[in-house]
Amino acid sequence: MTTRDLARTEILSYLSDIVSQLSDISEVVSAKLCRECGVEDPEWSDKRERILDRLKDLVSRYAFSDRLPQDETGVLVLSVISHLLRIEYSFSLVVVMIDMIRGGSFQEVYMDSLSAIASKVNSQFKALGTALASTVEDPESATESYQAVMRLEREIDEDNIVICRQVSVATGGDSTFVCYIMRKIVSEMEHISDSLKEIAEVLIDY
Repeated sequence: MTTRDLARTEILSYLSDIVSQLSDISEVVSAKLCRECGVEDPEWSDKRERILDRLKDLVSRYAFSDRLPQDETGVLVLSVISHLLRIEYSFSLVVVMIDMIRGGSFQEVYMDSLSAIASKVNSQFKALGTALASTVEDPESATESYQAVMRLEREIDEDNIVICRQVSVATGGDSTFVCYIMRKIVSEMEHISDSLKEIAEVLIDY
């Protein structure tokens, strides 16, 4: 029996479901990064387990790929999926690095940078979710939301240039272990932001 290819609305629904799961993960990670990672957080262990469980659960949500059209649409969706998988990897790595800080604390300038970037990445997820939900019924609103995702990515890039200068001044050029981990976390959050922008650029014309 021939398998029916997924229609556009069905594909968008599957992608929306995955983005919704990642948005929930982003919410928890953002809340954690918007406070000192080194501060005792008795709830973090449970939150971390829930994040990792959700990341594991996401694997099965790509099963729709065996019904993707074998044409340009299929290639387009494959591009989106590849970025979503990269985001999952980055979140996993961020969780590991948060754990590695244990007991260490960031200087105030580090917290400013983590808070700013984590908050904007979270806003990107919300905008992307809104775009996917309104693409069929309200294409104009969806376009605005996709553009918001891309605008926030540019803002994060600009913020990071300032942040890098502030950190260099605050540390006098020295790089402690905690400083290194902070930079790595910021880098992964930037990768997530870049992937969200790429997804928006692909889907804005879909």
